[in-house]
Amino acid sequence: MLGEVAVTQQGNVPAGLLNRPQTRLADEVAHLLRDLILRGELEPGSQLLQIQLAERLGVSRTPLREAFRILERDGLLKISNGNKTVEVVEFDRGPLIETYQVREVIDGLAARLAARRDLSTAAPTLERAIERMEAAAEPGLDITEYGEAHAEFHLAILEASGNSRLKDFESLVRISAQMQLTRYLKQNYDEDLDAAISDAIRVGNEHHREILTAITNGDSRAAERSATRHIRATIKFLEGLPEPSEASAK
Repeated sequence: MLGEVAVTQQGNVPAGLLNRPQTRLADEVAHLLRDLILRGELEPGSQLLQIQLAERLGVSRTPLREAFRILERDGLLKISNGNKTVEVVEFDRGPLIETYQVREVIDGLAARLAARRDLSTAAPTLERAIERMEAAAEPGLDITEYGEAHAEFHLAILEASGNSRLKDFESLVRISAQMQLTRYLKQNYDEDLDAAISDAIRVGNEHHREILTAITNGDSRAAERSATRHIRATIKFLEGLPEPSEASAK
């Protein structure tokens, strides 16, 4: 299984991992596994084998279990069978829509606050992310590249807001923008829906440009309105998709 292979290669272990304090070590292990999941090297449904993984990382099972709990709270892992079975989650539409309902508030507020601040540093990052998303939406749709750029854009706005409490939601924004949305689409829909998904991404990219324009113009109300509209459009798109079973039957 891909998940079992990807995490048991020595090359994936960061230098110095073995010498970290226990609390820091759990965070480092969680960061490593989160990165593998976000990049798709650990696919939905992949099972993580705890004993082999602990041996390969050179850590005890205590920080490893703590890392699993961190990723379970992030919504990336499912732990069952008395903590014996750990799997990368397979994404469902309901929880994904709920996450975006929360993001309607987070993204709108972040955009409004960002529009009130100096964006000389953030603007190039936002522009680059949009260009990457536009390139990924070209014929042949690179959904993984799109997901990475999508997360970069929304995280840059969160950072530009200057609000430390909003930054507490970085994990939720990254996971939903980069992982949950793109992996859900890739997991459940075949080429028959490529045109519909590409069209939705094209519209989304137009929204991203509207958000960036409002922010750089210092128009906080327009920025919040555009960001909120973008999230609502994503929710509407998800609600309008056929059930995965219906899509695969076509």
